[in-house]
Amino acid sequence: MSQQRKTQNSKVKKLVKPKPKIKKKVKAEPADKPLLIIILCIALVGLLFVFSAGAPEAGVTFNNSAYFLIRHSVFLTLGFILLFCFSKINYQKLKDLAMPLSIVVLLLVVATYIPSMGKLNYGATRWLVIGGIPFQPSELAKLATILIISSTMVDIKHLISKNFMICCSLVGLTALLILKQPNLSMFIMIALTSGALMLVGGVSPLLIFSTAGLGSAFVSIYMRSNEYQWDRIKGWLNPWEFAHTLGYNLIQSWYAIGSGGFFGVGYGNSKQKLFWLPFAHTDFIFAVIAEELGLGGSLIVIGLFVAFIYRGFFIANRCPEMFGKLVAFGITFSIGVQAFINVGVATGTLPATGVTLPLISYGGSSVLTTMIMLGILLNISRLKSSVKVSKNGK
Repeated sequence: MSQQRKTQNSKVKKLVKPKPKIKKKVKAEPADKPLLIIILCIALVGLLFVFSAGAPEAGVTFNNSAYFLIRHSVFLTLGFILLFCFSKINYQKLKDLAMPLSIVVLLLVVATYIPSMGKLNYGATRWLVIGGIPFQPSELAKLATILIISSTMVDIKHLISKNFMICCSLVGLTALLILKQPNLSMFIMIALTSGALMLVGGVSPLLIFSTAGLGSAFVSIYMRSNEYQWDRIKGWLNPWEFAHTLGYNLIQSWYAIGSGGFFGVGYGNSKQKLFWLPFAHTDFIFAVIAEELGLGGSLIVIGLFVAFIYRGFFIANRCPEMFGKLVAFGITFSIGVQAFINVGVATGTLPATGVTLPLISYGGSSVLTTMIMLGILLNISRLKSSVKVSKNGK
């Protein structure tokens, strides 16, 4: 009888398949092609419109209408070299460099206050001149902020810890010094990126939004007491009242956007860039795009940034480990916010800030830093977790 039961049990075991074991493996792949195509398209738009928007000023100032195009091409070439390098270097190595980089950036921002090193432009000291080459440390501060907060949030056990306090101190002090330059737009970008990363990293939403409320109150008081910043707000709220002074830039931007209609006046045919619209090849380059390509072209440019944000968040979501997720999210968020702040300024949705349109506006520091960030994002895109079901439970 017992022998018969053993035989039946063995038959049942043969019929019942063992439960497969599910294993997660980290799989390396080529860099994300859709993201690379989007980057190339945005860079191409930048080349076209740095030339178109900057040609009049370059022709008069430097006697060479292609001056800004040539320099922007050099920056983009160097940028793509950096992108390639950072797309190949394991991004995990950046975790150990986050703290030293943040300290270096803080020192560079401090150096802008040294008269022999800092360069005054349009009422703000945001630039360093090293070996005759101008450099804006606040651009590098974006990357440093993303790396140090991401590395801290990965290892955090509780908020009241040495590492977290050091991280907040470095980021906060750097941001305040940038605000004092004055550079309110970069301060806001660093604050928004920091808050978003901490929220995604697991910090209580109540704490994040409470801090954001206090920060907003502080910024409001600062702006009201700072004539430079308050003038920008007045020019934004009542541009027609200050049509020839504080509201001049916004009104000219509106003229450019309105002149473009749906189809635009044609590439190279903008009238506002003929010394009516200030900063046509930098801060207000989107207005020139809208004038020359119309609403359709403007939506295509905005669509490229929307596609970039979607792809960046997709890469962050599928990354198999937390540090990569946070860095990918931070890079995508930072570049996306910068793009829409620039568009918001050009359309009058936001007050003038001096933020460039990533990879499209002319500017060496912005282009090189953005390319480094995109290289890291492409590096992260090469890894994803794959679920493998083993046969026979092995």
